[in-house]
Amino acid sequence: MAKSLDLKEDSFLDQHGKQGSMETRFGFYPRCPRPDQVYGVHPHTDRTTITILLPDRDVEGLQVGKDDQWFKVPVIPGALFINLSDYGEV
Repeated sequence: MAKSLDLKEDSFLDQHGKQGSMETRFGFYPRCPRPDQVYGVHPHTDRTTITILLPDRDVEGLQVGKDDQWFKVPVIPGALFINLSDYGEV
């Protein structure tokens, strides 16, 4: 990732260390059968370095925040959405 940003190859070692950790979480969010009875998830950002999502056309709603605005992420069948999250942006 550092090389693709034209940074020194080891430029992230100060933040992550030589033995950086990795967490993996799999979530499945099916369409809600009674959306009139739920509040949903409040707007939030991901507090990670990188978030990788496989969007589903049946469960749209993913948005990204930029400059105090939210933008809808289009669903491209079979494509992964890769988000440079909060910690990665810092």
